[in-house]
Amino acid sequence: MSIRRSIGWTFSEQTFQFGLQFAASVIIARLLTPDEMGIFVLAMSASAVLTSLRTFGVGNYLIREAELTLVKIRSAFGVMLAISWSLGLLLFLGRHVIAGLYERSGIAEVMVVLAVSFVIAPFGAPAVALLTREMRFRTLHNIGLFATLCGSSLSVGLAFAGYSFMALAWGTLLTAFLSSLLPMLVMPRYALLLPSFVYWRDITRFGGLLSLAHLIGTLNTQGTRFILGGFTSPALVAQFTRAAQLPNLYRKGVFGPVARVLTPAWMRNVREGHSIAKGVEKLVALNTVLMWPVFLALGLIAVPFITLVFGENWRPAGEIFGWILLGQAIIAIMPQPEQVLVPHGEVARLLRLRCLTAAFSLATAVVGASISLEAFAVSRVVAAVFFVAVNFMGMREFIDFQVRRYAAIYLRSAGVAAAAALPAAAIRFNGQDSMNLIELLIVIAGCALLWVAGTAAARHLVWFEGVAVLRRLRAERGVSG
Repeated sequence: MSIRRSIGWTFSEQTFQFGLQFAASVIIARLLTPDEMGIFVLAMSASAVLTSLRTFGVGNYLIREAELTLVKIRSAFGVMLAISWSLGLLLFLGRHVIAGLYERSGIAEVMVVLAVSFVIAPFGAPAVALLTREMRFRTLHNIGLFATLCGSSLSVGLAFAGYSFMALAWGTLLTAFLSSLLPMLVMPRYALLLPSFVYWRDITRFGGLLSLAHLIGTLNTQGTRFILGGFTSPALVAQFTRAAQLPNLYRKGVFGPVARVLTPAWMRNVREGHSIAKGVEKLVALNTVLMWPVFLALGLIAVPFITLVFGENWRPAGEIFGWILLGQAIIAIMPQPEQVLVPHGEVARLLRLRCLTAAFSLATAVVGASISLEAFAVSRVVAAVFFVAVNFMGMREFIDFQVRRYAAIYLRSAGVAAAAALPAAAIRFNGQDSMNLIELLIVIAGCALLWVAGTAAARHLVWFEGVAVLRRLRAERGVSG
């Protein structure tokens, strides 16, 4: 499958998943209180820290390994099985410690259910990695979409039935179960493998540093939530999480599909001795033109948007929404360090960068959380600036950074963002503190039309890519006709 088609399928998967998760969150926001949401968020944060270690970089090992054999696949499965089950046991045994820190027994209940996913996850992981290696993204699209649909539906149904925060836990478990089961059904040869440890040294040598880098990154992300909860309350953690949810989902919807396709593609390029510099420029152009217009428009109508979509009790989330969007927009100006350094085998450098940025982020989080929720949100912007600066220095030699070329990319994307956000600016400067659904739909439609016009007027890369895709589709239809 070509890179364009692969990205198309992964974008489709992430877009539909984003839509399902967002729709479910809108409904659940009206069924659960901020405190109930905060209980789940804190339990999920504890699980996420261990999840970053669960695969131990084995998936990337299977994708990157030049001479892959069945014994190596079995060894990868054995390593994942041992690590994931150990981490699941740790999560289960540590549930009362985390719950005691915040004096919420519900956190322990959620952690029990989340621990079960650690038992399930290793069985489908080899099949998922091999499907990615083979670039079978259409299959992964269908699996991811079905699993998300089922999990989100279960969460909404149980929340409506009065299961409180446990509704989210059971929905998460069902998604994990289907995400493991369905790849095994697609690739039955790699289902229920007999674990082996023949190549465990090679796997841990590559995966150990990579997993530690992922762990540091996750400790940074989730640790900031624990810091906020320690200085404030689970309810304010939920407010911050609500504000961060939409930009995080959208950013993953853009970064995620591209990363899933470009990681194996760039690994192949590096193995063949080719530079990835041009690919990085295209990635930055794509990220900025897709994120900046959306984040700018949403930032201009932050409070009206949040209160309309999630309800008046989430107004504090709307008041910090703009700061969260600004931080995410800053991160978009460079590729993620994993996308550049892992294909080049620079895992140790990635680890050093993660440690440095995490230390700065956690330190600023402590300062911000000790002052107020808004100060904490501002601290995320400061951390984003530091993150980009440090990672740029670590990646510069691999991306052939040219000021003139990147400046042109940024200016085009900024121009598109300014044009596309005009309808939202009209709401903002009109002094509106609220809006109705019709007004929101008009703003969305206006922003979308201006975005298309802006990409054409700026002669942006994404415009030419879109035209090329449309021409190819027409040609294929003509041939098939």
